Amino acid sequence: MEEKGSEKNIHPEYVAHLVDKLADDDAIFTVDTGMSAVWAARYLKAGANRYLTGSFNHGSMANAMPMAMGAGLSQPDRQVIAFCGDGGISMLLGDLMTISQYQIPVKIIIFNNRSLAMVKLEMRVEGYMEWQTDMVNPDFMKLAEAMNIAAWEATESKDVELALSNGFKHKGPAIINIFTDSNALAMPPTLDFQQVKGFAASMAKLMVNGKYAEIVDTTKNDLKYLREL
Repeated sequence: MEEKGSEKNIHPEYVAHLVDKLADDDAIFTVDTGMSAVWAARYLKAGANRYLTGSFNHGSMANAMPMAMGAGLSQPDRQVIAFCGDGGISMLLGDLMTISQYQIPVKIIIFNNRSLAMVKLEMRVEGYMEWQTDMVNPDFMKLAEAMNIAAWEATESKDVELALSNGFKHKGPAIINIFTDSNALAMPPTLDFQQVKGFAASMAKLMVNGKYAEIVDTTKNDLKYLREL
């Protein structure tokens, strides 16, 4: 995983790659529905006794943190790592206080891309302009401090490994807030014409509405994914 991204646009693939590198061989991973599940599926490798779970059949949003709480209470001697989207964790912020009160030793990674990225991508491939997919997030570091949870943050790729390492080594619960790229594109196993057509239509609508900067950013970002075709 060579490409790491820019300030507040860290490639989520790079984050997942480092998690795989730093996590224990018997770690329990929980993943939110959406892009977090994609990066976990693509970059987490099986260890001696690693276990991964998510809401894969039902697609329930915000599942990673409560699953991690259950795993942390039932398996306190194993490392428990939650892949949380910012949209998902924002739905259940109150549960952070439960984690704090009972000192459940879970490591919560927030893929903070300031958007509902999977919904955004689904809208684009259907030919729509994304609508109501941007997130206005709280300061997760201040939230963690208020709830007495240790926290680390990464705004640039050079900060990611240290933030993850510190969070994983911490004995109690930890939050690792990582500012990832909202335009990261998850390529499907096969690409059909309708998906390409829909995406092109979405870009055309952005152009008609004068959102040229967004088109440029999206195009520059997505060029690296063409290698997957």
